[in-house]
This record gives sequence, C-alpha cells and structure tokens, in this order.
Amino acid sequence: MRSIFTLSLRTLAIATSIAAVAMVAPRSAQAQQPGFQPPQQQPYPQQPYPQQQPYPQQQPYPQQQPYPQQPGYGPAPGYPPPAAPAVSDKREAGEMPALYATSILWGLGTGIWLDALFKIKDPGPAVIMPIAFGAAAPIGAFFWDDRGGPLHRGVPSSISAGLVLGALEGAAIAGVQWQYTREKNKDWSFQTQTSVTWIMATAGGVGGWAFGEWQRPDPRSMGFILSGAGWGSLSGTTMGIAVSGKDWKDGAAVAGLIGYNLGVVGAGALSIAHQPSWNSQKYMWLGYGLGALAGCLVFPFYLFSDADAKHGFIGPSLGGLAGVGLAGALTWDLKDTDDTKRGQVYKPPFDIAVTPAPRLDPALGGGILNNPGGAMLSGSGTF
Repeated sequence: MRSIFTLSLRTLAIATSIAAVAMVAPRSAQAQQPGFQPPQQQPYPQQPYPQQQPYPQQQPYPQQQPYPQQPGYGPAPGYPPPAAPAVSDKREAGEMPALYATSILWGLGTGIWLDALFKIKDPGPAVIMPIAFGAAAPIGAFFWDDRGGPLHRGVPSSISAGLVLGALEGAAIAGVQWQYTREKNKDWSFQTQTSVTWIMATAGGVGGWAFGEWQRPDPRSMGFILSGAGWGSLSGTTMGIAVSGKDWKDGAAVAGLIGYNLGVVGAGALSIAHQPSWNSQKYMWLGYGLGALAGCLVFPFYLFSDADAKHGFIGPSLGGLAGVGLAGALTWDLKDTDDTKRGQVYKPPFDIAVTPAPRLDPALGGGILNNPGGAMLSGSGTF
C-alpha cells in the first residue's frame, strides 16, 4: 500500500511539471517566429488640462505723498515746497467789538454836536439826539456787516482807528486854537469846536475804511498806528515844553499836535512794509518808558546850572523815541507764538454785541417768532 501511494505522488508531480512546460513552450516558440509583433499596449486617454486663467492686471501703487515739512527742515529733494495757507479775506471776530464801541462814541458825539448847532440847552430834549445816534450807529454797523456780507479783513479795525484818530485830531486843533486865542477873546465857540471835532472824526472813519479796503491790514497794524500817535504826541509835547518861550503851554500844544501827526504818518507808512506783533509793540512801549526815564537823568545837572530847567525835557523826549527804535529793532521778528499755536486772535477786554431782538406773538401764547422785532445791545467783559 505504501509503495502504491508513493508512486501515485511521483506520477502527479511529473504530470504537473509536463503541463507547466507545455504552457510556456508555445509562447516562446511564437515569439521566435518571424513577423511576430507583440500586442501594442493601449495608451491611456489623455485628459485635457484646464486652461490657465490669466493673472489679474496689477494695480498701480498710489503715488507717495510728500512728507509734511517739519519746522527747521527744508523740503525733501524732488518734492515741491508745501503751499502757504491761504489768508482769509473775512474780518476777524475780535474786530467788531472795537467798531461797536467807537461807533457808539461817534453817535454820542454826533448828538452833542447837533445839540450845539441847534442851541438846545434844555437837558431833557438835549439827551434825545445823543441817545438816538448813540444807538443807531452800532446798529447800523451790525446790519452793514450782517446783511451786506462780512466786512473785509482789517476794515472794522481801520474804521475804529480812523474814528479815534480823527476825533483826537479835531480836539487837538480846537485845543491849540483855544490856547493861542483865549486871552484875546477870539477863541472858537462851542459850536465851532464840536463841528471841527465831528468833521475830523467822520473824515478819519472814512479814511480808515479806505485804508482798510486798500491794505486789508491786520489789527496789529492798527494798534501800531495808534501807538505811533501816542509816542509822537508825548515826545512832541515834551519837546515843545523844552523849546517854548515864556508860556510853556503854547509850545507844548503846537509841538504835541505836530508830533501826533508825524507819529500817525510814520507808523502808518511803516505798517505797510512791516506788521509788528503785539509782543513787539509791548516791548516798544517798555522801551519808550525806559528811554524817557533815562533821559530824565539830565535834570539833576540843572541843580548846578543857571540854565532854564525846561530845556531838560529834550532828554525824555528824545530818550523815549530812542527806546522805541531800539526795542523795535531788537524785536523786529518777534511773533505772537502763543496765539499762533492755539489758533487764537486778539480778544479785547470787553465785548459789545448788537443782535436781533425776538418778537413775541400773543396768538401763540407768547411764543417767539423767527422774524426779529428790533435790535438788542449787550456788553460783557472784565471791568
């Protein structure tokens, strides 16, 4: 049995080997035959690639803005210098209170002048025209500025300065005439004196308006002209005392009037080319005072001299002018830095305003209507 089982396994192994050789042999023989070509491998179907989308067009970079110019540094190379800020042509808020105040004074003076012309001596009726014109003048200035459009830059200040300078000029002329003719009973009447003062004040206001429209000055310029009038009148008066004859008041009156006009004209001409700051004008007044005090040092020498001590007033007269010139030269470029940084303008110590007064309608139970029923004058400040 064992031999038969072993023989069967051998026979199965030989049969399996013969079958494997028979399966490989036909392929090898077929490959060796001439003209035989192995079957070609089918290519894989090519898938189309998606079409590449074009890149979006590159946006140009925004042009670089030039850096703002820093104080003390010039513009960067290749960049134009920054444009200077445009100066507003509209008047400043601080100019109108001065115009209201001077217009009130002009209105009161107009009423007094008319009372003198018509010889109204009764106190009751005599106050009518001063009150009427004293109220009408600032109200007219308000409507001129409000309804006619804001006044131009520097015009209210120029009108105010012109009214003041003209009134002082007229009063000085009347005073000089009285000084020289009082002893001869040829001095002007009160009507003539007030007429001269009113005419000069009105002419000064008109001239101030023309100067303001021509130059459009800053209020600092008008303050400088008023200061020039003060320096000229003070130095002229003291110089007149020094060179006067028997009556020192005659020389003081005439020289004071001359110095006043020279100061107005000189400061006005200089203000066209240069505008001194408030700080510079403050130091100019300080320089005038110190210069005048220094000039007074000449008076102790008259204790040891027989000369007329009136001649010593030459010292404070010229010393004050020298102090103004020196202080002005040293503070020529001095600016109002605090006001410039804070964006402030000159503010007077008091404010005067004219505003429309509201009108009440009884039908609305006392409600306020939009249309005004008159004008209201108000003032505020530190007194």
